[in-house]
Amino acid sequence: MVSKESFCVSSRKMDMGMAGAGFAMLSAFLYGLNAFFATCAYEGGSNPIAFTFHSAILGSVILFIIMIKKKIPVLPKKTMVPWLLLDGVLGGSTTLLLFSAFDMISTGIATVLHFTYPVYVSVLGIWVLKKKLTREKGIALGLSLAGIVLTSDLSGQGAGLGIFLALLSGFTYAGYILVMEKSGLQKADFIWFGFYMLLIRMLVTVLYGGFAGGLRVSLTKEACLMTVVYALLACVAANALFQFGVRYVGGAAASLFSMLEPVTCVIVGVTVLGETLNSVKILGCVLILSGILIVIREENS
Repeated sequence: MVSKESFCVSSRKMDMGMAGAGFAMLSAFLYGLNAFFATCAYEGGSNPIAFTFHSAILGSVILFIIMIKKKIPVLPKKTMVPWLLLDGVLGGSTTLLLFSAFDMISTGIATVLHFTYPVYVSVLGIWVLKKKLTREKGIALGLSLAGIVLTSDLSGQGAGLGIFLALLSGFTYAGYILVMEKSGLQKADFIWFGFYMLLIRMLVTVLYGGFAGGLRVSLTKEACLMTVVYALLACVAANALFQFGVRYVGGAAASLFSMLEPVTCVIVGVTVLGETLNSVKILGCVLILSGILIVIREENS
């Protein structure tokens, strides 16, 4: 016979699990709207450099205020500074590359190509973290490569560069994750870590923008609104929700729920932004997502 205390504990765990799943899925959904906010901002006079810069400023200010109110120590340890800089540069480069790809190719395809990063993490982990190349990882790599070939339509102007930038954003994000794991930064307070990632992203954008131009723009009210909403929902809320999801359901389940991100982006791209997908590209997306699922399952089994 189950005691009342045991029933209450079991019920509480179930409620926390459901809450964690909801947090993780909502986080993925919000991240999946990135392309929508960016595209709308571009139409209002912004560009990948300006959008990244302005949202990083807003997000870092919000997180800094939260840190002060929660009395979280701001300054990092000296030993962590090089790791923070390296991870921030990789993370900032990822955002710039992906948002630049949004300006050149279908946002749904760009997000799916970017989402090949779990495969890169798995393969690069063989060299960086001394992991083994398993049969499952080999299959996942083959599926992802086949999917990339099918989704890579080079017929449009700038399409080749857009595809390259989207894939490169996945590669830099894989480096971001590996550096985080290698340095132990994944154990840091997520508000503190998010603040420094946004702060360094802002500095990277300033340096790149000063070289390539693009920081001086004239924005409409709609573009300003899209930038503010993106900073609140993606830079602050989505990151916190994902961390809560990992806390309540674990990394394996949270990783699976994050697959909602590229799916959301594809749906929004087709239904809201008027993008088109033919059967070949859809098959390519399915192959890429299948490869990613294999990697996530194999890494967390």
